[in-house]
Amino acid sequence: MCKTPVLKNTRWTAVQKIFVADAGTMTITYTLDFISDKDVRIREESHMPSHPATYMNADGTVDTIPGHSSETVESGTYRFRRGKLTVMLEDGLPKEFALQRDGTFTVEWYGEPLVFSRSTEE
Repeated sequence: MCKTPVLKNTRWTAVQKIFVADAGTMTITYTLDFISDKDVRIREESHMPSHPATYMNADGTVDTIPGHSSETVESGTYRFRRGKLTVMLEDGLPKEFALQRDGTFTVEWYGEPLVFSRSTEE
C-alpha cells in the first residue's frame, strides 16, 4: 500500500457520466473537501445539457428542453484507518473508500465505482 495520505485541507474529485436515454449524457462531479482532521464536506454537482424533446409539435418542429444543473452539499466526519477512509454523513449512512496503490480513493456510489483523485484546486 502507499503511504497514509494527508487529508486535512485537501480536495478530492470524481466525475461520473451517465447516459440518459433520449436526453444525452448527465455529468456529475463529486468533491470531498477535508476541512480539518475530522470534518469533511461532500458536494455533488450535476449538469444535464439541453436536448431535443421526445415529441414532435403539430407543425413538425421539435422543442429543445433546456439544460439544468443542481448541487447538494452534505457535511460529516471522517477517519482513515488501515487503507480505508470512512466518511460518516449527517444522514448517518457511512461511505467506505479504499486507498489504492496510485494514491486515489475508490468507492461504490449508487451502484457505480467512482475514483477520487486529489485536486490541485484547493
